[in-house]
Amino acid sequence: MFERWAMACADHIKKSNPDETEPHDILVFGFTIVINLLFTFLLALVLGALLGVLALTLQVILSFMLLRVLTGGAHLESSLACSIASLFLISAFVWLPVSPWLMYVYFISTIILIVLYAPYYEPHQVQHSTEWERKKKYAAIGSVCMGMLIYLLFGQPGFVFGSLLQALLLTPASITLTYKLNTLINNGR
Repeated sequence: MFERWAMACADHIKKSNPDETEPHDILVFGFTIVINLLFTFLLALVLGALLGVLALTLQVILSFMLLRVLTGGAHLESSLACSIASLFLISAFVWLPVSPWLMYVYFISTIILIVLYAPYYEPHQVQHSTEWERKKKYAAIGSVCMGMLIYLLFGQPGFVFGSLLQALLLTPASITLTYKLNTLINNGR
C-alpha cells in the first residue's frame, strides 16, 4: 500500500524534474519511509485519543522514534506490517504500570539494554565509525536520562516507556522474532 503511494510520488517528481532528482528507486525508498512514519504516527495518535491517553501516546512515540534513530534495530520488510506492529507495541506500552520503583526498574533496564545491544544494524545498512557510534550511544543514554527526569519532575512516564520499548527491540530475542515475522509474512504472500 505505502509502496504504491511512494511510487506515485516518485513518478510525479521524476516527471517534473528528471535531471535534478535522485534515482527513482531512491525516491521510492525515501517516500515509503516518510509515508509509513506519518501513517503510523497519525494512527497511533488517533488511537491514543480514542483511548483517552493522547499525551502519553505522543510521549511514547517521540521517545521511541528518537531512540530508534540513535540505536537502530531490526526492520520488518513490509511497511504495512511495520506500521501494524509499531501501533500494537506503542498501544501496549502506554498501559504499563506506573510506580516510583517500577519507573526506576524500567529506566535502569533501558540503560543496560542500550549499553549491551546498541547499535543494531541490518546487514545491508551502512555502519558508521566507532567514534560516531559511541557518540550516538551517549546521546541515546542522555535521551533516556532526560525521559526519566521528565518523569521525576512532571510525573509523565511516556518517555521512559518509549525508551524501554526501543531498548527491548534491540535484544537478540526481539531481533530473532522480527526475522521470524518477516519469514512468516513473506511466506504468506
